[in-house]
Amino acid sequence: MPPPPPESGEPAGDDVLQKAECLRLLDALPAAAAASPAFRRHWPSISASLASLSASLSHPAFPPSAPRLLAPLASALSALVSVAGNGAASSLGHLHTVSLLSSSAAELSQLAADARLLVSPGNGGGEGVAAGVDGLIPRLRLGSAASRAAALDALVDSVGSLPPSAAAVAVSAVAAMLDSGEILPASREKAVSVLAAFASSDATCRLLAQEAGAVAAAAGVLRNLAAFPDLLPTFREEGALPSLIQLVSLGTPRAQELALGCLQNLTSGDGDECQRLKVEAFQDGALGCVKDFLESCVGDEPGLAPAFGLLRNMASFRYIAEIAVSASFVDHVLAALGSDKAATRTEAAMALAELCNVTSHGKTRRDVGDAIPRLIWMLEAKPAAERDAAARALAALVAASGYRKLFKKEEQGIVNVVQLLDPSTARGGVDARFPVSVLLAVSPSRRCRKQMVAAGACGFLQALLAAEVDGAKKLADCLARGKMLGVFPRS
Repeated sequence: MPPPPPESGEPAGDDVLQKAECLRLLDALPAAAAASPAFRRHWPSISASLASLSASLSHPAFPPSAPRLLAPLASALSALVSVAGNGAASSLGHLHTVSLLSSSAAELSQLAADARLLVSPGNGGGEGVAAGVDGLIPRLRLGSAASRAAALDALVDSVGSLPPSAAAVAVSAVAAMLDSGEILPASREKAVSVLAAFASSDATCRLLAQEAGAVAAAAGVLRNLAAFPDLLPTFREEGALPSLIQLVSLGTPRAQELALGCLQNLTSGDGDECQRLKVEAFQDGALGCVKDFLESCVGDEPGLAPAFGLLRNMASFRYIAEIAVSASFVDHVLAALGSDKAATRTEAAMALAELCNVTSHGKTRRDVGDAIPRLIWMLEAKPAAERDAAARALAALVAASGYRKLFKKEEQGIVNVVQLLDPSTARGGVDARFPVSVLLAVSPSRRCRKQMVAAGACGFLQALLAAEVDGAKKLADCLARGKMLGVFPRS
């Protein structure tokens, strides 16, 4: 882990130069603007912001490093000095100049307010929670990486007890900090702690009705952080799973979508930590929560894709898959295969691939067989992920003889699967093992072997043999034996 940048010692050279440049422009702009008629209308507000900025930047409490304020300030001041230059207004055009001055005035006003926050009492590096959340926010938004880390430390122990309005502001600041990408690695874990504490606090329940946007922001950030394997233990330690499941039950549609996405990311891996999270999510009621969500959906809602993704992840445990099948999840999956959204169809097909391992008897098998025409159609989709998901589902289905008969009745089935063996298609994201598995399952049929050869399977298999794709040699041998026996002519 790289060492944090200096926080309280000597400021970096770039910071000193940037601050000096801002002060120079603040001094130069009034004289330049006085000679430009274009500034007359906006000068009162601009001049007030300039005075405030000059006072803040010269204040002893102004932090040694504040690039998120100084960089946009230097850019805005440089643009204004350029407009004030000789002939600038005529070269830019009157409307362009008026628009630039109006937007710059608003930007300077916001920058001046940010600068005042940085020098207000309570924003020093060591005052912590005593400064209150209002003192921490500017450090989270504008401070250096080390300053942000210190503010997070101060916020971890207090966010769960903050009033709803203050918690909403804090969560928004943490979300913006993470979205910027400029954060120390160690601070990511603290961010999870802050957001998980917020999600599990009483304030969250009140915010579901009052500040839905802050809840969705927290869920969105947690979803993104859940993609980092090293942060998974933090989610478990902070008790985030029950809170996320509660959010799926009680949140707004956007918050539900993001919470489901977070749960999907948390359970998407094969490592020990992910396996534990799958079991804990199931024990905390995630499966029932997903069923309630699916039954409450009206139309093709955005949350369907992550809901089926979470179902697929949990159903990788056969015990959970059996419970899901008995609870009629298959009906929801089959309906989703007809969705207008590729993401929903893709996740539904992946879920079906897991569930069909326990759907090999009675009425359930006939119902699932109705998915085969739709899956064959999905093999022609443009997104590689959708074609891959359909191939996985078909490979799982044709492992049962009843489904093989249904597959062989479809005219385009063999042709569409063979096209997935094309090396260019495989390189595009389709795992060739699954179409090979489908073809192997129906290869005992002479009619199917003829269709494979006619569709070009022999040529495609050469590249797969070189890549040592599982099942490719067996399929190639099967087709070659058919030729030698004269079952069908050479191609």
